[in-house]
Amino acid sequence: MINHLSCPNCHHSNLIAKHEATYVYSYTLDKDNINDNEFIPFLFDTRDHIVSKEYLECSHCSSKFYCDFNTFDKGVNMTILQKAIRGDKTESPEFLG
Repeated sequence: MINHLSCPNCHHSNLIAKHEATYVYSYTLDKDNINDNEFIPFLFDTRDHIVSKEYLECSHCSSKFYCDFNTFDKGVNMTILQKAIRGDKTESPEFLG
C-alpha cells in the first residue's frame, strides 16, 4: 500500500488537507434585559451548516484536488485521497472504480 501522496502536477509531497465550511449562527436577543446604557445581551440559539468543500492542496504549486474526507465517519479515507489526486482536478471525480 502507498503510504504517501504526491502532487501529479509538480510531484511534491507537501499536500495539505483543507475543509472549508460556511455556517449561519443565530442568537436570541434577551428582551427582558434590554437597557439603553448597555449592550443588549444575547444567547446562542442555533448554528446552521450551509455549505462545505474538502480538498487536498499542494503547498508547492497550489493545485487543488477535491474529495470527500468522510467527516461523518471515523476519519479521512486514504483511498479517497489517492483517487482525488488521480482525478486531476475534476470537480466531481468518480470514486467507484
